[in-house]
Amino acid sequence: MKEQSVHVYISNKSIKAVIGSVSKNRKINVNAYYEEEFEEGCILNGIIMNSYSLQEALTEMWRKNNIPSKNVHLVVNGSSITTKHMKIPQMAPGNVVNFIRTEFKDMEGIQNMMIDYSVVVPKNQDGSCSIFAVIATKEFITSYVSLFREAKIDICSIDLQQNCLIKLVKTFRSLTDKTAAVIILDKNTLIECLFSNNDFVMTRRSRIFATPEEPNFSREIGQHINSLIQFQKAEQTGSDITDVFLSGFPESASGLTEYYSNSFGINVAEFPECQPGDITAPESFKPSDYMEVLGSMTRYW
Repeated sequence: MKEQSVHVYISNKSIKAVIGSVSKNRKINVNAYYEEEFEEGCILNGIIMNSYSLQEALTEMWRKNNIPSKNVHLVVNGSSITTKHMKIPQMAPGNVVNFIRTEFKDMEGIQNMMIDYSVVVPKNQDGSCSIFAVIATKEFITSYVSLFREAKIDICSIDLQQNCLIKLVKTFRSLTDKTAAVIILDKNTLIECLFSNNDFVMTRRSRIFATPEEPNFSREIGQHINSLIQFQKAEQTGSDITDVFLSGFPESASGLTEYYSNSFGINVAEFPECQPGDITAPESFKPSDYMEVLGSMTRYW
């Protein structure tokens, strides 16, 4: 039997956790899922502002749900993290971090930053390697390590939201070879990721000024969708955006998918778009609300 693992993501408003596994044929198996909201202001763009209240919420969530404290994988995100999709020459894994550091040599404090990467495409047609580079301050990472240590939860890995999204797009067969945008709403932050023919193109973060209950909300989100469509057209790859997937949007915004589909002449739906056999989960489980932790469960294939 496949070993179970715990995957957890702390957004701007809640802690989300999933217990499950992934089979050899890429099928995601969700056995249990949990969400715990916390006090307003505990997190701001991924930065821990109130570690005491956040730790209390984390500890209570683990206690009342009897969540295992071992084999826990954490997903983080925030404005203090710098990412870049890079094509690099083939080289020994031990040399990649120094190569990334050189590419970002003009970035202030780069010598003291923590650098990591994931291999997205081991070998491109031109012989290069595609990687997703991540740069973060030590203080940002250690703040999460300390938070979980105080809660007596052992973290065995830390991944990034965007990297989890890339892995998830490559896992679901329904998304193969599509040129699509994924838009994630996290309170008043919008994370936009663009994929062209199953390859990651770019990601960006924006602030949303209207709430889902306000009339301007649909127009504001529509402007971001239009911006992504125009960006892809300007790239002149011959592949226009055909799909836009939304994640983290409240039930009150459910009518937006049809509205945007009609407005832009493309398919707009909840993310992830699954096919039978992609995932097994409790009937009440809503994949679009747990995108980060589902991506954490997968790997590059």
